Amino acid sequence: MLISPPFLPPHLDQDDDAYLQRAMRSPEHGNFPVSHKLSWHGGLHLEAPARNNGREPVRAIADGIVAYVRQPTARPATATEDEKHVLGYMGWTDDGCIIIRHDSTIGAQNDAETPVRFYSIYMHMQTIRGIKAGQTIYRKAELGSAGSFEGHANIIHFEIICDDDNLKRLLGRNMGDLNITTNGRTDAVFGEIYFRLPGDTRLYTQRPPLTEKSGSGETVLNESLFVGVRFRGGNAYVSTYRADGTRVGAALTENDAEYELYRQAGKVVQAYGAARASQVPSHSAVYELLRFGRILGPDRLTPGDVPHWRQISTANGQGWVNLNAPGVFKYSDADAPHWAGWQLLMDYDDQNSRCDIDVLRKMLDEDGDGITTRSEAENRLKNTEVQRAMRGMVCKFPTEWQRGGIAERWNWLTQEGPNMETSAAPSLNDSTYLPQADFPEFQRHVEALAFWEDASLGADIGSVHWHFHPVKFFQHFRKCGWLSSKELHQILSAAPKQGRARAEAIRIASNKVLRKYLIATSPLRCSHFLAQVGHETGWWQFRSESGLDRYFRTMYEVITPEEAATDFRKGKAQSLQLVRKGETEQEYAKRRPEAVLKKAEGLHNGAANAKVGGRAGDGVLFKGRGFLQITGRKNYTSYSIYRGQDFTTPPNPELVASDDYNACDVSGFYWSRENVNKEASSGSDRNHVTRVGGKINRGRADRVPLHDNERWEAFTSIWRKMNDTP
Repeated sequence: MLISPPFLPPHLDQDDDAYLQRAMRSPEHGNFPVSHKLSWHGGLHLEAPARNNGREPVRAIADGIVAYVRQPTARPATATEDEKHVLGYMGWTDDGCIIIRHDSTIGAQNDAETPVRFYSIYMHMQTIRGIKAGQTIYRKAELGSAGSFEGHANIIHFEIICDDDNLKRLLGRNMGDLNITTNGRTDAVFGEIYFRLPGDTRLYTQRPPLTEKSGSGETVLNESLFVGVRFRGGNAYVSTYRADGTRVGAALTENDAEYELYRQAGKVVQAYGAARASQVPSHSAVYELLRFGRILGPDRLTPGDVPHWRQISTANGQGWVNLNAPGVFKYSDADAPHWAGWQLLMDYDDQNSRCDIDVLRKMLDEDGDGITTRSEAENRLKNTEVQRAMRGMVCKFPTEWQRGGIAERWNWLTQEGPNMETSAAPSLNDSTYLPQADFPEFQRHVEALAFWEDASLGADIGSVHWHFHPVKFFQHFRKCGWLSSKELHQILSAAPKQGRARAEAIRIASNKVLRKYLIATSPLRCSHFLAQVGHETGWWQFRSESGLDRYFRTMYEVITPEEAATDFRKGKAQSLQLVRKGETEQEYAKRRPEAVLKKAEGLHNGAANAKVGGRAGDGVLFKGRGFLQITGRKNYTSYSIYRGQDFTTPPNPELVASDDYNACDVSGFYWSRENVNKEASSGSDRNHVTRVGGKINRGRADRVPLHDNERWEAFTSIWRKMNDTP
């Protein structure tokens, strides 16, 4: 899922949370999910950031279909007319409105994707561009400008909503807390990885050997805890939580753990080999164990009890625990765990707009006397900790935008006041929020702003539905990185049509590999990867290197001086850019055989390298395969060991290209083995694209790759679609 905030100021911060805070600044009014009156408020008021001499325009948060448009009412010319107008109640409020339906995917179980549908609502628009209901709209498209709310300028009311079925797909459930007696979902896995440790979990003062399940200095936790491992910026951050979300001790930093994941997994495999274990796990399976805490791909972890040692903080200090011990359950942010702040709240049986949820009322009761006054609510709603807690609340209640039933939903305002006391004579009593005599004016104002019946959404999503805190929604799903069919099509818009079709055919396998190798965690990394793979394969056209047997033998195995001279005379050597500047035919024919022998030695190819398994015919048998192609007996052997499968015995080398997952995974294998993520995370300018290309095409970042201009053009097109720049 690709998603951006409704305002897109320049992305000055490397930290995504800081960017979202700047892009989605909320004024003191318009809180989520309740107001100071303790009435439900389904969205958040956002202030348009400054832009040059004006304000940032409102933009579509994701690809979708426009479900409803209401052009704003023209504002009266004078203040007096403003006050008399039905939209002038409590100050002018713009009524321009857009609703967009978004359909995307966030993961897959085997080959069955998890589709999700949600709606974004943009209210209080001052202007709306030429947008019509039913039209397709794309992320970052300009919708119009923010308007006014009760006299406050440059404000929009912004909502994200969904129904029961889609909440279950989005968060893995649609009621209660996360089930902690079983492992979490495996279709969608992203963000922080969590482990539930039972109270009898063994804790060690020193890390035991990599193959051992116990060590010295053993103690017991004596309480159930949750451990989170978050990969970010090259490092891993290990945090410990209790069930209520409170942190235990400080988060521990594992420097470069993200970049070293491939090598750390290799050390575990080597330790099993050195211990002469009866079973040695595959490198790929151990990589997934360290990456996800469990195996999500096709490679089995054998033995299944390979230890996963991490140092954690506890109430009594730090210690080492085995996160793959029996009784440890695994989850991720995709499970929306309650210890990460998620709460699912429902209040809709009475069909009114008053919040009757005790947990919310108590949160705003400043002195704890059981009565929440207006001043208490106003103060508490400004509190940072309260705001943070409310972000994780996903609430089901009636929309405030329905024209019918306003008296039933809002009449309590005339009976209940700032001190939450019921009045015997509410029409004129100061203890009520709204005198009964003023209710008709209030009702006309609400009716003027209402749009639900006009939007005709009832067949798709009822007037009682789930509401997300917008900032939390963005923080959450910007971690996902799973690309839907429509999103991939947009990202690759500059690629040839057939290239887009070929990319779509392997999209699920590609998404799994991007997720596995920590490429999907960053739009920048993903852009580098897609650009390099797209160029290297002719936009996914070539899974195998093409050519005749003679070509593969003389490129990767052995060549005679006579063959080299022939290639020079026919121009083949020049077309492959094998000839040095100013080199003659005789010089090339003398140099080339030695160069091929040296290359064959590095690849373990051909009879000349029989001591390491080389045989005649290795050139064609182990030709380049996969989307970032591996070449040579040595690399095929390495990948066989990595996956725990035989890709060297004929006809198995063909499986590297013919199987969709293998063709994608071998690309991630090379990307991870060569630590390309570190280079890809460094920047988006021409120099960084060249350096990434150098690692892919020449094996070193300081070497300019072939077709450097084409790689740059591919990257800029993809990056423009994936980043937050309009």
